[in-house]
Amino acid sequence: MDCTLFLVTELDEETLKRKIYNIMCEAVEDKVTNYENFSRLSCKYFTLDIETEDIISLDFLKEEHGMEINAEVGIQLFGKSFEEGLEVLFKIFGNILKEFNPDMVFVENGTDQLFRKENDTVIINEKLDQYQEKYLSNEIISLLKFPYIYQDLSN
Repeated sequence: MDCTLFLVTELDEETLKRKIYNIMCEAVEDKVTNYENFSRLSCKYFTLDIETEDIISLDFLKEEHGMEINAEVGIQLFGKSFEEGLEVLFKIFGNILKEFNPDMVFVENGTDQLFRKENDTVIINEKLDQYQEKYLSNEIISLLKFPYIYQDLSN
């Protein structure tokens, strides 16, 4: 599964990458490898690519999501460990929210918003396809450790 987490953060690039690396190391009970000065992080479940400077179509993304997005985390979940990887990924998201509380948008396939976090509330898209509904369970969402509501986030 390919997905992206867009962030609005006041952290500088190096601090952001280090914090995400540290959070990932805590959540993953195995080795986390970093490449390119923490721009790419990899474990047995997924790879994260963190970008703060060359975000493609940044003006479009800001307008589309109504946020001052300034960081992008591309995520490649590996198929053979998808369910377990998704659980670890949402633990990481929850710890990111706890650690530095950025506004964020989590999208699949480039445009399908699965959830967004704005102003201390997580909004889960209530218009998901049957596949998305299956893996975005209440148990997974609860790993965010944040209050949430359901709302139509159709583009």
